[in-house]
Amino acid sequence: MRSTSRLLPLLAVVLLNAGPAMAQWTTQTISLRPGWNAVHLEVQPEPGDCDTAFARFPIESAWMWNRRHVPVQFIQDTNTLVPGNPDWLAYLPPTHPSADQTSLFRLLGGKCYMIKMPNTGAPMNWVILGRPVVAPAVWVTDSFNLAGFSVDAQSPPTYAAFFGPSAAHKNSTIYRLRIDGYWEPVPLPSINPMSSGRAIWLRCQGFSTYQGPVQIVLEQSTGLPFGRVLNEQTLVIRNASTATQSLVVRQLPSSTPPADPAFPPLAGEVPLAYWYSSESAPGHWTNLPATLTRSGMAAGAEWRLRLAVRRQDMTPPPSNGGGLEPLYQSLLEVTSSPGSSRHLIPVSAYGIQRSPSAQPSFAGARAQSSSSDVLHAGLWIGSAVIDKVNQPALAGNPDTPLPAKYEFQFRLILHVDGSGKARLLQKVIQMWKDGTYKPDPDDPGKTIVDEPGRFVLLTDETLASAYSGAALRDGQPVGRRFSTAAFGFPQPLPMTRIGEFGADGSILECTNLLDYRDPLNPFVHRYHPDHDNLNGSYMTTLEPGMESPTITRAIALEFTAEDPDNLQLAGWGSSQLGGHYRETITGLHQVPLRVQGTFRIHLASSVTQLNDGLLP
Repeated sequence: MRSTSRLLPLLAVVLLNAGPAMAQWTTQTISLRPGWNAVHLEVQPEPGDCDTAFARFPIESAWMWNRRHVPVQFIQDTNTLVPGNPDWLAYLPPTHPSADQTSLFRLLGGKCYMIKMPNTGAPMNWVILGRPVVAPAVWVTDSFNLAGFSVDAQSPPTYAAFFGPSAAHKNSTIYRLRIDGYWEPVPLPSINPMSSGRAIWLRCQGFSTYQGPVQIVLEQSTGLPFGRVLNEQTLVIRNASTATQSLVVRQLPSSTPPADPAFPPLAGEVPLAYWYSSESAPGHWTNLPATLTRSGMAAGAEWRLRLAVRRQDMTPPPSNGGGLEPLYQSLLEVTSSPGSSRHLIPVSAYGIQRSPSAQPSFAGARAQSSSSDVLHAGLWIGSAVIDKVNQPALAGNPDTPLPAKYEFQFRLILHVDGSGKARLLQKVIQMWKDGTYKPDPDDPGKTIVDEPGRFVLLTDETLASAYSGAALRDGQPVGRRFSTAAFGFPQPLPMTRIGEFGADGSILECTNLLDYRDPLNPFVHRYHPDHDNLNGSYMTTLEPGMESPTITRAIALEFTAEDPDNLQLAGWGSSQLGGHYRETITGLHQVPLRVQGTFRIHLASSVTQLNDGLLP
């Protein structure tokens, strides 16, 4: 099975792995009183089917406005509602005589509902476990709209304060539902406070995108999902009121997800950092506190809050018995002072390390042997910068590297396999392996996917003919090749690891031996008489060093907790690593040459097998 996603760059490979339903969980409590109730769901309920959601309540019916972008000119008396009305979708319990006329089967977060409870009895609390909905309000122009808003329960705004900044709403009469089913104007909107979870009718005069005195703008409509490799996102918080406000951001824990195999279990909270800068301090990442306040924001001002996930601070998730991979989940609450709207924003991320025995939670993973419990497994690409070298001709200690006049930079390519073995690569080619199909056991005339298509990483070019290209060149699929001219070896070079890969103080070491007859030795030339290692008659092989030397390069990479270049990039310690580079070169000079510098690498692919497992 071939996918168009294989034509995207190698550096985006891990972003292509679509996950299952990801959610950050909270509960909303709505008091259902006897009679009619107009409610607004701030979360997407799970389970969301009406029969299950209403099973604990003796409801008589539930109704959802079937918005058709047709202006509503009057407020309808709920007692006149009948199933089949095109403006309303209706749910009738299975025991209702007209249950066969039900047209509402599933509850949707962010929507408003009218729920009829028996006229006798005590109020009941409806506790809804679900995912916060962050979709902005969508208004029908020049019409009444059934709407609801989440507000700060401790300090709710009045109706007038909430809608006053919006020219499309501030002069509208606001209607609330009485228990007898009639809609009545809200008395004294400048005094009466709003309530979360309650729906109201109000008119929108002209076009509007108003969602309250605080407006939230996200890069992704579902919240702040960081996935596997996304490191940074910007949350824009706008003061949409006409007065100065202080905005408050709090990180809240996620509730426990439902006991449903479709949802990843909770691995822990998402550790976050935010970008802090001031006149007295340069910009840098710092841990997000439990409460972050931005005081004195003028009307119309924006707070661009840069957030980064700190995967290096995530504790490894426990084993979950072979279910979906646990997901780190949290919530961000945005409120303002004085009291205003309240926004809950889901936050999620996968960690560096997978839970033991967890099912891969991305598309095509069951076909890949690339899913691994090993920390930092995958392909890493970056560069080394040499800025020190010893000078044997100087008096004193000829082995001491001294600062060089100019820097020298070259590419580094590393790979960590599923067992934690690291290798230094001279080249790697990204290719695509088509998926396979099998007969559908439920319908022999059809086929279903057996093995989804996936990316592979090759270091042996002779294997490339068995795969398809991963990029387009002149309209033809070709492999994506990455190589470095700084090294000469045909096969991946195993590295000895001291400590955990990427951890502070851990070291990777290897030796690149270039025999004096090696065709990759820069001093060897097959057709040049001074560099072919043959005598004048071309019959006898000369001794080492007579025309070309044997060169040995002893390489060491020492990882550091801090960025050696102090670049302050998001993802350091998880998808970006680096530290000190050291190398000793013998064979070029009578005294070993010693060079030093820094290196940095970033995770380019999560594929943990080289050559698709076809070669040892």
